[in-house]
Amino acid sequence: MIRVIVLSIFVLASSGLFAQSSIQKVFAQKMDLPDSRDIGTQVLRMGESFLGTPYVGGTLEGNPIEKLVCKFDGLDCTTLVESAVALAIAKTENPTFEGYKNELTKLRYREGNIDGYPSRLHYILDWMYENEKRGRLEDITAKVGGVPFKKEINFMSNHANLYPSLAETAVWEKVREQENQINAREHSYIPKAGIQKAEPMLHDGDIVAFTSSVEGLDVNHMGIISKVGSRAYLIHASLTGKKVIMTNVPLAEYVASVPKHTGMIVARLNDI
Repeated sequence: MIRVIVLSIFVLASSGLFAQSSIQKVFAQKMDLPDSRDIGTQVLRMGESFLGTPYVGGTLEGNPIEKLVCKFDGLDCTTLVESAVALAIAKTENPTFEGYKNELTKLRYREGNIDGYPSRLHYILDWMYENEKRGRLEDITAKVGGVPFKKEINFMSNHANLYPSLAETAVWEKVREQENQINAREHSYIPKAGIQKAEPMLHDGDIVAFTSSVEGLDVNHMGIISKVGSRAYLIHASLTGKKVIMTNVPLAEYVASVPKHTGMIVARLNDI
């Protein structure tokens, strides 16, 4: 029995080491992609490199203790964007796996510090605000046709039953405080009807997120822009497509086809 237990521990440890080795192998392949002086082009190339990768939801959830999750073999819409951006920045600044993890941590966590569930930037409005504050991106929504976006953001605190980590009162209160901070800021969005007019102003590698008709929720989905002439297409981890794909119709038509999308917000990475 002891020998079986020891063997099981060895197999588990070996599989963990194999997974880590596999991740680093894929990372090395991403670092071999062509260089670009333009950070948007670099983000787009990284996003394109994930085309066909399976859609996997909830990869950041379910850990007893909040920790950095790095996955290349299964992505949702947010982890696709974060992975592409962190890889693009790492390739330019520090093309090591540690450099990638460091940038991913800064993108995903408030002030780059992993300090429990509330330290993760759960709302995309908050994600954009914090990453703009540290100089990595600019929210350009107002510059490309945005109008005021007035909505009370409180989905997580009002639906704590959907988030096991909010069972602890102190955690719920911290998230509620963060929602209040989001609601105290001014935001812009481009309504559905204005997206086609905005498309020519978008660049390769811009990050777009789609505002939601769901009460209390800021956005439903996000992805990366790929330009074809004056039209913009979306690279995204698609739940319905079950993998990372590029839309077969331009952005305006895609957004019009999704009833719960009311419009979009846009961020552009700053040149490094």
